[in-house]
Parts: sequence; C-alpha cells; structure tokens
Amino acid sequence: MTPTLDDNKRPWNTGSRRAKLAAVGAAALIVGGFAFGPSAFGDAAPTKFPAAEIYKPSPMPDRVILTPTATPATSQKVTWRAEASAEWAQAQILEAPNALGDVAPAAGAVSTVKASANSAVNTSLGYASTYHTVEFTNLKPNTRYTYRVGDGTNWNEWSDFTTADSAFSPFSFIYYGDAQNYIDSAVPRVFRQAFADRPEAKMVVNAGDLIDSANSEEQWGQWFDADGFINSQVNNIAIPGNHEYSGSALSSFWAPQFPFPSNGPQWPAGTESALDKTAYYTDYQGVRFIGLNSNVQSIPEVMAAQTAWLESLLKDNPNKWTVVTFHHPVYSNTGSRNNPQVRDQWGPLLEKYGVDLVLQGHDHSYARGNVAANRKSSTVHNGVVYVVSVSGGKMYELNGGENWTGNGAEISDRDENVQLYQMIDVEKDSIRFEARTATGKHEDGFLIRKNDAGVRTVNEFRTPENTTGERALTAQKTVAVGEKVQVKAYNYDPNETVSVYLRSTTLGEGKPGVLIASKKADELGQFNYTFAVPEGTKKGSTQVVYLVSENQKITTPVITIKK
Repeated sequence: MTPTLDDNKRPWNTGSRRAKLAAVGAAALIVGGFAFGPSAFGDAAPTKFPAAEIYKPSPMPDRVILTPTATPATSQKVTWRAEASAEWAQAQILEAPNALGDVAPAAGAVSTVKASANSAVNTSLGYASTYHTVEFTNLKPNTRYTYRVGDGTNWNEWSDFTTADSAFSPFSFIYYGDAQNYIDSAVPRVFRQAFADRPEAKMVVNAGDLIDSANSEEQWGQWFDADGFINSQVNNIAIPGNHEYSGSALSSFWAPQFPFPSNGPQWPAGTESALDKTAYYTDYQGVRFIGLNSNVQSIPEVMAAQTAWLESLLKDNPNKWTVVTFHHPVYSNTGSRNNPQVRDQWGPLLEKYGVDLVLQGHDHSYARGNVAANRKSSTVHNGVVYVVSVSGGKMYELNGGENWTGNGAEISDRDENVQLYQMIDVEKDSIRFEARTATGKHEDGFLIRKNDAGVRTVNEFRTPENTTGERALTAQKTVAVGEKVQVKAYNYDPNETVSVYLRSTTLGEGKPGVLIASKKADELGQFNYTFAVPEGTKKGSTQVVYLVSENQKITTPVITIKK
C-alpha cells in the first residue's frame, strides 16, 4: 500500500504504525492492509450457533439417501427427512431427461409415488425428526433416472441415479472404515476426495461406527452433511458398529434412515428379528454384498442363526464375486481387542466358500492381510483378503500384529494415524483395490484375479522393488544334467510371455544366460514350467533360473549342478 500523508504532509511514520498494530494484539484482523480489532465487530466474541438450530428439520427435505433393495436392477429406495405428514410425503421420478427447467417433461413422463414408510424419531435436541421412504419399482435395468422428494409443494432439487444392470457389468464402489469422530471437521474432506477420485461409483460401503453416540441428532446430521449430495445419487450399504448401539438397543435412527432389505436371518412369525435391517444382502452387477451384525457375537442363539444364514448365502451364490462387511475384525489391529466368536464362526466359512473381500472397521487404523497358509510367493496369495480401515479422525496405536500371526494369518500392509478411503473397481475377471489417504495419496493396493472356475490369485501392485531379485520358486536345490527342474512364479499379467534362462552365478551383470524356452503365464498371471538341465551345463557349477518378461526380471534360489 502506498504510504499516506498525515496532517503535516509527512509520510506516515512506519515505526509509529508498527507500534499501533502491536497494541491491537493478536486479535487484530488485517484486511486489504487495514487493521481491525475486536471493537470493529463489537466487544463480545461470537457465540456458538446451537446444534438445535443447525439441525432442526423444516418442510424442505434433507438427509436424502439411496439404499439398495434386494432387486437393484428394477427397484430403488430413497429416504429423506422433512416436516411432512404421511398424507403428503411423496417422490417424483422420470427417466433422466437432457434438460429440466424451461424444458418441461413430456406429458405422463413423471410418476408420483407416495411414501411407504414415515417414522418420527425423538431426538436429543428437543424435537422429532421424521423420516420418509419411497420405493421406486418396475424400473428398467441399467437406466438413469431423475427424482425428487417432498410434500407436493416443498421439493428438494432433482437428483439422478442409475439402476443396476440385470447381468454382470463393471462398476466401482467405495469403502470406509469408522467415521465416528470429528465428523463435522475431519471426515468431510475424506468423503469428498473419495468421490472426486471415483465420481462414477455405484455403491458406498460403511463398515460401522458412522457416528459416536447412537442417538445423537447432531452427529447424524453431521454424518449426512459430510457426504452431502453424494448420498442422494449413490447407494449406501451400512452395517452397525458398537457405537450405533446404546447399551443393547440399536440406534432409534437406524431403521428409519436405512431401510435395508428384510432378507436376513428369519425368525418365528410375530417376533421381531434382532438382526432386522442390520444383516442383509443384495446382488449388484455380479457381486453379492453381504452385511453382518458382529455386535451380537456374545448372544449365542442370534450369532448361530446369523452364521447359518451366512453359510446359506455363500453356498448358494450365483455371483462370481463376494464382498462381506461387518464391524469387528476377524483379526484385530490393537492389542486389547480380540473377536474369537467372529473369527471362529465366520472365518472358516469365509475361507471355505472363497469370499473375495472382508471389509471391517472398529480398530481406527489400517491393516490388510490373509491366512498365511494361502501364501504362494512374496507378492501373491490365493486366499480371502481381510481389510480393517478408518475414515474419521480418531486413531488407535497398532500392536505388533499378534492377533493376526497368533491365529494363522499374516499382514501384508498396515499403518496408523491415517484417514483413508478405499476404491474398489470390479471387472469381469479382476477386482482392483486401492486405499488412499485424505490427501489422495496412495497407501496400499492389490489386484484380485479369478477365472470362471473360481480359482483366484491376489497380487500386490507391482513396484520396481518387488519385480526383481529372488522371487521365483523351485523345489530343487541340487540337480544333475538332464534331470528336470520345475520353476514357479507369480504376479504376471494374464498370458504374459516369460523367457526362461539358466544362468551361471559367475556370469557378468546384464547377461541372461542360456535360453531354455519362452512360455506364457496363465490367465491368473501364474507361471509354471518344467525343463531338463541342458547337456553341456558345467557339473559342480551353481546356477539360477532367470525369468525375463515385460514386467518382471526375477530368479530362483541357487541350484547346484551335481558332479
């Protein structure tokens, strides 16, 4: 700023100016070069705006969220909150037009559907919040629709969703561990970054503890605000964590907000299931999503019923891919936690029926692993992938991994003090999984490949470090000239060409050795080849099998040629 002149036409004394600013103190606000103290805005500091005012419902719809039905190709549920009577709560829907506003929908294009459920929840802020649910039926598969909700006079904005395809079709979904804490401050940036990275995601999976206090109107309001408009156009799968319970009672908000399919474990007629809307499944474009309630693990009869139901879904599953989500991990990350009932009852079924992903929360840290016996190489296994993650700002310290290793499992990646989101991309023959931090930075990732016979490999993302060195396998340590050597290797692209060399350990750097053959990896990226040690190989020498391909340059351990 150009110095001004005082009444004596002298430049403003900069030393005097600094003194005046210093006197204002740390509370001063400098805008455009001018300093404003507290007196410029009044002496009293602003008061905190009350939650009862922030989250108070009105006739205008809010907290709009899509939840899947048991038939997502032809139906869709939408729930919202508003001051509206059951008589007037309604939604309108039409196939998505190219324009609205000045362009009116064609006559008869808009259908009006009355709310099928209207539930008032007495809140902690001194008023009731009323939730309304509409189920759209007789929809066309793989079709984009536009809808709005309201009372016939007060409507929210038009929003779009697309029904599931009736057969397999590639899609992406997002998975979050516990939000729970700092929902209004730290969580929104995670949700928004995830959506920025996967704007075409068709599903969001929440592995419990969405909030901290089960019946807090304020926290549920924060959770809906954190996701914003995303909930209104992407289906949500959620299962309850321990913080969705107050004592043994499920949050009074759960069922009104999340009218999930009533296809969970069945109970005698006239009785209410302890698992209603908390254990359910939906088949979506070739993936069976199963939600389980791990909060009942200490209630034997309920746990047994849920376990039997889980096995029935896994045993009779027409889908190629299976994703199971629940809150309490099979293998815990923190030293004070252990869930033996979950591990003992569900773990064997997850392994027996080849579940692909198990998505969990509860431990406020990250870990990804598998049963150790399924390990095939340093970068590949063929088992179930168990993941624990966290999206909120509350963090726990990792232990040494004893709950994993002490129960026959191993950890492939783990971290603490990171907020994460996970992007899962489903293709016909593969699932790509990547965890990223709140800043969009890569944290962890792997690729599952599966053929139509159900045979699977789980491959680490390739890096310069894990695609070189001693990573191929052979059973032979000593072998004679003319005898057979079997070599196995993994983590190739499907049908990738691999050149097989026998190379003396005395050979100079950069020289591949004697070419034996060039063969292709299989459809899962596995390479298995047997050859005879060629005549002329020096007896008593030490050799390695050297495998060269576009993506890897790896060797076996040393083999000694018998004299």
